[in-house]
Amino acid sequence: MQENKKLELGGTMSKALNGEFIVDLQAVLKEGWNITQVTKWSLVQALMMVFALVLLVVLISFNLIQNQGGDILDPNIQFYVELLITLITAPLITGLLMMGVNHSIGGVSRPSHLFHFVPRTLVLGLATLMVSLLVNLGLMLLVVPGLYLMIACSFTLPLIVEKGLSPWRAIYTSVRVVSHKWPQFVMLYLLFAVLFMLVVATLGIALIWVGPLYYNVKGVLYRDIFGIAVRFKPEKGENNAESIFYA
Repeated sequence: MQENKKLELGGTMSKALNGEFIVDLQAVLKEGWNITQVTKWSLVQALMMVFALVLLVVLISFNLIQNQGGDILDPNIQFYVELLITLITAPLITGLLMMGVNHSIGGVSRPSHLFHFVPRTLVLGLATLMVSLLVNLGLMLLVVPGLYLMIACSFTLPLIVEKGLSPWRAIYTSVRVVSHKWPQFVMLYLLFAVLFMLVVATLGIALIWVGPLYYNVKGVLYRDIFGIAVRFKPEKGENNAESIFYA
């Protein structure tokens, strides 16, 4: 029996923290697009599942509130509903991000992988709430700091599940690393902002391409910047030449 081997692919944490990495937007987008041609349907199905689940939670919550005589327009009630949605979606968004990371190393994902991080809902929900608090504070101050923090904290969830960082450490690491190449990240997110406007303009049809592209590009960036620890498992086949990577 052949033993599994651990491999480190892409960048490293030490180089990322020191800013020793390159963000070539053209190359990243090209690779992300090529990956999307192969993997888009698994991500589209996962995205539809997230939307359906959020809609279901909202409908059930508002129905229960109305049955109890509550007012769904009450800011306090809306706050609790938003909190519930954040806790529910945090592990699912993490699942989408890690599907993109898996694709960046040639892995194959299934829609069911969306639920892989549900057991870590509390820590991922806490991290999401912390990021939301920071972003909202930034928006209340001068708007621009909030928008920047929204971008700078974008690697928080993958760093928690892939590197095993605590929520606060993951936020700090993401902000510090993104700050090294902030012009490139701002340009990238401006591009996706335009693409998501296209999704709205096409009544959601463009999401078939834009959604998977977004998560695959994020996966490629994560691989190139932070590196990915994977297990290499030899698979029996012709001349034992085939292999599989597992994120």
